[in-house]
Amino acid sequence: MLKIQFKDKRKPAIWLVDSVYKIGKDSQCQILLDEKSIDPLHVKLDVVNDDITLQVISKKNNIFVNEMPVINSQKLKPWDIMRLGETEFEIIDPINERNPKPRHDTSVQATVIRPAITPWMLEAYSAPLKGKYFSISGESLIGRDSACEIQIPLGFISRKHAKLSIRNGRLLIQDLNSSNGTFVNGEKVASKELKGGDELELDKFAFKVVNTQEISSTTGKTGAEKKLSATTKNKEKVSASKSTGKHAATNQRVFFHGISSDVAGKIFEIADNETHVSRLLGHHLSRSEESVSARHVYLKLTDVGWEIKNNGAADGLIINKRMQTQGVLHDEDEVTIGGTKLKFQCNGSQPRRYQTEVQSEPDTNHMILYLSAFVVLATAIFYWLK
Repeated sequence: MLKIQFKDKRKPAIWLVDSVYKIGKDSQCQILLDEKSIDPLHVKLDVVNDDITLQVISKKNNIFVNEMPVINSQKLKPWDIMRLGETEFEIIDPINERNPKPRHDTSVQATVIRPAITPWMLEAYSAPLKGKYFSISGESLIGRDSACEIQIPLGFISRKHAKLSIRNGRLLIQDLNSSNGTFVNGEKVASKELKGGDELELDKFAFKVVNTQEISSTTGKTGAEKKLSATTKNKEKVSASKSTGKHAATNQRVFFHGISSDVAGKIFEIADNETHVSRLLGHHLSRSEESVSARHVYLKLTDVGWEIKNNGAADGLIINKRMQTQGVLHDEDEVTIGGTKLKFQCNGSQPRRYQTEVQSEPDTNHMILYLSAFVVLATAIFYWLK
């Protein structure tokens, strides 16, 4: 029989002898949790002998097991840590130790094989795993299934979406016939070798590929810096001006070109290493676009290049006709924010000229002139016939 206990031991542990345990703010709950972010009935535990299932009731995204988010339900095992809001619970097995000591067999000393330590890691760029790092060794599955080494509990991720493997020190990604696809730097792939600094996306869930060996190399350059395109090399030319946040005078400049009719022909030079898009576009945005979308989109110069990020824009961020939460921009990428379409330029010292989508508007003066002529002609014909 198992117990559940507050991790900080504020109350005695509870034997899980009943079939259902409700946890929440409501006084009728068996486990009362008086916390601001907790609903009256937040979760419940279904107990059948030593099988415990956590059922999510609340619509708040603050329910975790071993720091992995739980969307609908999840089986709990002894010594699992369940977190609701800021409060942690632990499932306790009084009979079995947390870390049972292995039996010492003096007759045979088997060689312990350690997994090879590799420099490869993934950094999650998307919620709910944003900011987490995942070390890659051997083969690792990514998917929605709890058996995956990297579990992403989101509906648009396939149960077994993709597989990472290391061969001769190289990191490879293979799509496992997923429903929504696997993308590397915006390109859909079936399989591909990954490099440090690459952006890996499973549908719209994004990771950054990290090679710690390259980051700590004596040259001081990351793997991403070694493969920088002209887009990101611009960073090296502006590093001297980081203290002021302005670009130093260089041969290369960075621009957004207005393509859609609301900003057609306008050229916006990016002068700061971190740019608030609504401030960049200024009065060229309509009031609704400025308040709803553009104020939530940021452009920032990072180690891997010019990163653009949607931090809650209602209309989303579209890069090259694909909805994304964030991405690294390359020369001539097309970006749409709140209905405003822009072309990104990071190569060359002078702004280019691009074809715009100016909507032709009727010339009012010409229309009045034609209408007046028609009225005069019609009047003349009328009197002539009369």
